Amino acid sequence: MSTPIANMPKQNDWKWWLALFAVTLFALAMRWYYVSTAVVLNPVRGDAVQYYSYAWNMVNHGTFAKDPPGSLSVSPDSYRDPGYPFFLAIWMKFFGTGDAWYAAVLLCQALLGALTVLLATTIGRYWLSPRWAIFAGVLMAAWPHSITIDSYLLSETLFGFLCALGMLFCVSACRKAAAWRGFSAGLAFSAAALTNAVLLPFGIFLAAFLLWRKFVNRKIFFSIVLGTLLMPTAWAIRNTHTAPSTGDNSSKDRALLNLVQGAWPEYHSAWRNSFFGNPSEKTYAQAVSAAYQKEYLELKQSPIDGAKAMLQRFSQHPWKYGIWYLVEKPHLLWDWDIRIGQGDIYVYPTRRDPFSNSPLWIVTYSICHAINLPLMLLALASVFFAWSKRSPLMALDRQCSRSAVVVVICLIAFVTTVYTVLQAEPRYSIAFRCFEMLLAVTTLSALSLWWKNYRHATSQTSSVP
Repeated sequence: MSTPIANMPKQNDWKWWLALFAVTLFALAMRWYYVSTAVVLNPVRGDAVQYYSYAWNMVNHGTFAKDPPGSLSVSPDSYRDPGYPFFLAIWMKFFGTGDAWYAAVLLCQALLGALTVLLATTIGRYWLSPRWAIFAGVLMAAWPHSITIDSYLLSETLFGFLCALGMLFCVSACRKAAAWRGFSAGLAFSAAALTNAVLLPFGIFLAAFLLWRKFVNRKIFFSIVLGTLLMPTAWAIRNTHTAPSTGDNSSKDRALLNLVQGAWPEYHSAWRNSFFGNPSEKTYAQAVSAAYQKEYLELKQSPIDGAKAMLQRFSQHPWKYGIWYLVEKPHLLWDWDIRIGQGDIYVYPTRRDPFSNSPLWIVTYSICHAINLPLMLLALASVFFAWSKRSPLMALDRQCSRSAVVVVICLIAFVTTVYTVLQAEPRYSIAFRCFEMLLAVTTLSALSLWWKNYRHATSQTSSVP
């Protein structure tokens, strides 16, 4: 079982709570100002078209379907996950589909983004000192991707909030050994999985790992698993009663398509060339698209034959695809420039953007851009500092919860693995950026402690006659 946490703030530790409030307020101000200032051109485009259609059909027909508004017939499907469309439908029910609805969604996403910073900073406090936790919180609050994503009708903001909520309940369950906290963590994970199915098995895997490492007992394990399975099971039962139809209308179809697209290193450049390239580049993009579409259809019709075709392609260039999956795709996930979208930190074309017009925002952008790769490497190094017996964090084990940092590492490792297998894209990591920063700051904290211990030992040695 985990060691009791003396490192957590006490009720009268007003400096910590004041600093946490200030960071949350800063995060909210940044996001509120951004969504109130930046103008997204034609915001209902790309994935947002389907999210909007699902929400509209839920409000007007009581049916989860991606058929465009005004269609003569509406056929239920499960191609997209229901969490984000339901979020849009709530506001649509109150405000209709006009400007008031759009403003309400963006301002709510700004609030959810700020609350995500609050939750993640609180999680970091389980093993970091107050100063290091607040430093991580400031990074989360000012990170450009986490701010710009709130201005789009996309699921990452809601997904990130639900992930952070589930993680906080989980580390709290490890500390308190309370079944209701474990069940609440599972519920949050299940809601996150219905927002983005990539997290579907995570709660179960995490609970099993924590039980195996003896961070939780069986009661907590079963409470997490039960909460994790509750909502996805209900959604799966709903899908069994949905009449099958032709075309790509299930989450399985979308997962297969992502699997095939992610198996083509040329996919991202081909997608961008199809929109922004010259005629010869567009011709090349069409050829790549036709190739992976053929492979996708073959995999869909016959999984065995499709898998053989993919493996045959891999065998022709084993080093190329080995490096693609082991090095390039994990790096791509946590990279800076969004590939499937406008580029840089923007998914859709945006005007009056503070990151392009305001000096202070431009400086913030430049600093974050410069440290993006170092943060990735520091987060990777945190695995050593969390597990090695030579790590200076081992000395703090009486004061902090090893389980908390392990839970965060498990999440980052899980999503990196899943997106590496499927399709890696910097946009997909936005929901998890706050946890990447926690791990990076963990490494910085450990290095700082290591340096202090080294200087102390050196000073003692030099003072001996």
